[in-house]
Amino acid sequence: FRFRAVRERRHSLGERRSRAFSYSAALRAAEPHTLEGAVSAGADATGAAAAAPSGGSSEGSSAAATESKRERELAWIALWEAISNGGEVSANDEAAVLACEKWRRKAQGERHDIWYRIVAHFQYPRAEWGRLTTSVRTGVPATLRGAVWYTCSGAATKRRASERPYAEQLAAGLALRNDAVAVIDMDVPRTGVAEESLTSLRNVLVAFAARTPEVGYCQSMNFIAATLLLYVSEERAFWMFCSIVEDLLPVDYYTSTMRGLRADLKLLDSLIGQYLPSLHSHLSHKAIDLGPITMNWFLCLFVNTLPAEQSHRVMDCLLHEGPKVLFRAALGVLRARERELLGVDSMADAYLLLRAPFGSDATNDPWARDAKLAPAATEDLLSIMYGTWLRGLSTEMLQQLRKEHAFTVQEEDARQAARRQARKTSPQELLARAVEQFEQLPSAPTSGAMNFEQPPADAPHAATTWLSQVTGDQVDEGSKDSSESSEEGSPDGGAAAR
Repeated sequence: FRFRAVRERRHSLGERRSRAFSYSAALRAAEPHTLEGAVSAGADATGAAAAAPSGGSSEGSSAAATESKRERELAWIALWEAISNGGEVSANDEAAVLACEKWRRKAQGERHDIWYRIVAHFQYPRAEWGRLTTSVRTGVPATLRGAVWYTCSGAATKRRASERPYAEQLAAGLALRNDAVAVIDMDVPRTGVAEESLTSLRNVLVAFAARTPEVGYCQSMNFIAATLLLYVSEERAFWMFCSIVEDLLPVDYYTSTMRGLRADLKLLDSLIGQYLPSLHSHLSHKAIDLGPITMNWFLCLFVNTLPAEQSHRVMDCLLHEGPKVLFRAALGVLRARERELLGVDSMADAYLLLRAPFGSDATNDPWARDAKLAPAATEDLLSIMYGTWLRGLSTEMLQQLRKEHAFTVQEEDARQAARRQARKTSPQELLARAVEQFEQLPSAPTSGAMNFEQPPADAPHAATTWLSQVTGDQVDEGSKDSSESSEEGSPDGGAAAR
């Protein structure tokens, strides 16, 4: 039985390798290299392979479904290989994109627990995933960026799972009249997008505000949506934006409490202490808090901190690998500016170094010209982000540390809520509560209690010593006694003695 199981397993593995080769050959022969053409070519090759004799064994419906599922995965392995090699690929086939998202969720392991990663390591080939990761880190070509972002973000799955189409959510957003819409109308014109893109940007933001009223709108969302609109249509930008805010980033990033963001800022501070200890010690000694600066980095996903090409490469990695990229990017920026930061003495100096650490694209912005920002760093940010000095920075470690810092944030919120509640309490209630707590205190022992019946006794000759110090003359006990007796015996109450 064991021998037959091993033989059948080897036979199945040979068939899968044969199908994968046929998919790759069909993909290379497809002209042009589109998703639809590649999928159809791969399907034809699979049909031909399936028509060949398979040793007389009959497969059931479940086995056929499993093989078909595996065939789609192999097709998308080949498609992603074509994407990473720079072929012209479009993502117009929604079903094909959904199949690719499913393959990605199974193939990747860093967004799952350790047991899933072990299973995925043996069940799914890691060579394709590693090749894709390397290609994304190298930089996705601008002509392919829209297709890759849309697929990596999981937007197609979110769009399919939604009960309300984009048009309906947009109509609800356009009908909104609240504070979120008022802030959106102020932020959209100053985002820096082209005139013809203002309407699409506003539509994406108001539709999201209607979709998630508990979040509404948070300043910095406009920069993320504007970046997405550079590569995809308005509807796809909306679903990508929803996927980023709702699924990719930790919860409570853009809510009123910002608990998720605050926990990540504390987590970043601990990582600075681990990977950049000299810098962390210097900042602590100078009482420089990088929180206001790094908060902007994380809220905007670096799109208004780095030049366009570098920020878009960070977005490539973020959508493919997850939120750990934000910490790698932040540590990479600080590593590139570490030598200058070790010489700063104030928060203002640190801001000038880190506001545009790698230069700015806003050459026409008067503020950018007059801000006297520090010269741009010349290193390649992506090379620093994935250098060996950050070895060990995994999603599992970040998740564990985030739990600890999230608990700290919850305790801070609880103390703040208690202080707010105390301010709302009337003085009479506070007095009654203080009296009640005082009565509950244990009574002090009588031996140690203060005695208010008579003054404490002087030490021997204490009065004489004090009078000598005051008058500068030697006063003896006899004079002191005589003065007291004269005061008692004189008619004027002792005035002469005094």
